[in-house]
Amino acid sequence: MASSSSRTALTRLASTSTSTSSSAARYASTSATKAAPPASSPPPPASPSSLVPPRNILHPSPSTSNSTASSAHSPLTHLTVGPTQLNRYEEHYRRTLAPSLLYMTHDPEWSKLTASEKLAAAPTSDSVRRWDPSNPYAKNRPARPPRGARTLQPGPVKPNFEDPTKDLVALDRVVLTAFCEDAISSKHALLPLVAQFRAITGLTPRGSWADPASGLDHKDATTTHLNKAQGHISILRAKSGVASFKIRPGMPVGVQAVLPRPVAMDFLDVLVTFVLPRMRTFQGFLLPPSSQPEGSPAAMSGVVSLGMRPEAMGYFPQTEVNWDAYSNRGIGFQIDCITNQRGPRATLRARQLLSGLGVPFVRRGDVR
Repeated sequence: MASSSSRTALTRLASTSTSTSSSAARYASTSATKAAPPASSPPPPASPSSLVPPRNILHPSPSTSNSTASSAHSPLTHLTVGPTQLNRYEEHYRRTLAPSLLYMTHDPEWSKLTASEKLAAAPTSDSVRRWDPSNPYAKNRPARPPRGARTLQPGPVKPNFEDPTKDLVALDRVVLTAFCEDAISSKHALLPLVAQFRAITGLTPRGSWADPASGLDHKDATTTHLNKAQGHISILRAKSGVASFKIRPGMPVGVQAVLPRPVAMDFLDVLVTFVLPRMRTFQGFLLPPSSQPEGSPAAMSGVVSLGMRPEAMGYFPQTEVNWDAYSNRGIGFQIDCITNQRGPRATLRARQLLSGLGVPFVRRGDVR
């Protein structure tokens, strides 16, 4: 009886150990399979949440969860951070100068005219010569030159009666021009002048490696719009030769910088705040003489030219911090402030705008 019970216990122990060993072998094989995947299987793909795109690139969001693969080949949208606030001068122009200039430049005589009188008072250019379109000889011919030897002057601009604010004088752009006499013997003398213009304007030379798309002479409308909005610095070349000065056509003789309105406002702010007050012998920009006729090209162009002395270049904060880095001495330059005004009294209105921005003007009789 005892032998049969012991035999039963041994049989049960053997079956238990066999099942334990088989389960241990099964667990070992399963863990080995998880630890060492086959060499032929590809690595698991990275989850889309682990790929962080750059901040200036906008990835299109997939419409469904299964379109992750198709969104990887979809076009990306590049974002450009623009100005976050208005310039100090731009805000001053919109809040303070614009109402005052609108009041000063308003012509009450136009509001008294009837509709027929306003139509009759519209500017007409009789001096513009055109070809007869019915004449086959005039087909595909260039425009006829005007009569006389004098250049055409801009006629009066018809006011906008629906929105008078569109006729308000506004700054369009600022052009800086400087000529270097040493560039006649060595064109490398223009490099310090280009560096100074880059420092005081923050622009890049046309077609440089810093910004290859800036100022390229392409006919693409998009590129032209971007170049006009960004501005550029270019090299001025001689159009004709002068034997007495050893100048040949195409020789680089100067540097020009074109500043659009946002950059021009910043430049005028620095000019009026930091540069002009530090020039000891500077009393102000001279006004034109009273004998200047109102119909002269200078009075109808809407452009105010300001001449700067050679020492003014070293008074800009951008060049003063490292003035010793420039090999040449200061060179005088000209500032052309171009506005949207044309016609009679256009330059006078442009000068009123600059006077409101802080540019000092003085009469010729008041200069000591």
